[in-house]
Amino acid sequence: MNRQRRCALLAPLLASAVALPPAVAAQAAPAEPAAVQVPAAPACQLKPTANAQNRVDVVLTGFAANQRVTINRAGGRPADTRVDAQGNLTAKNLRDGTYSIRAQGRGGGSTVPCADAPAPVKVDIADADVVATKPDTPTVPCNQTTAVTFAGTLKGTGTGDVKVKWVGSTGKQSQPTVKFTGPSTPVPEFTITAPARANPAADAPTVTAQLTVPQQGSETGVSSEVFRVTLRCAAGT
Repeated sequence: MNRQRRCALLAPLLASAVALPPAVAAQAAPAEPAAVQVPAAPACQLKPTANAQNRVDVVLTGFAANQRVTINRAGGRPADTRVDAQGNLTAKNLRDGTYSIRAQGRGGGSTVPCADAPAPVKVDIADADVVATKPDTPTVPCNQTTAVTFAGTLKGTGTGDVKVKWVGSTGKQSQPTVKFTGPSTPVPEFTITAPARANPAADAPTVTAQLTVPQQGSETGVSSEVFRVTLRCAAGT
């Protein structure tokens, strides 16, 4: 047997000798590290209790599941309780004061101070303006009804939802909610229908619209001027 023939026969044997079975190869490959989920840090916030004066809700988040905690109020008696399986707890309608939470655990646990929740952003609407955007042609046929569209703008400070009210001279109304962002935010357009006039000698049709921000809570209501549109009639209509 020549040398080239022997090398050809040995090559498959060498390849099989170094190849690992799939199971062994899987064991030999280094395992990727598992993702580690970092638990949220324990926190405590004080929120005013709805429809109550000098009362607060103590809101706990980020504690260990079912962990025992002690709610402490300066000058008051401590209260032992337990958070839920998600590490959260809301203790409602407690006396206003300075609070802290004692998380019970190894080494005596830790103390978490309670901070006041951020105050809600106040929206203060100072003005409401109205303009007419349609019809946008020089004249219209006044012997038929005509759609008249009004656009409004609110001006003020703050950010939040604001309820507004459109009132038209035809009796039509609309009450959308606007996501206001100061200093100014447009209001959804309002369209009413101007009636047709009986003959070319009659007065040109006229319609009006007004935009109002009704009183909301302690806020003072705001209204635009009554905006009047008198149609320009095409000859003979």
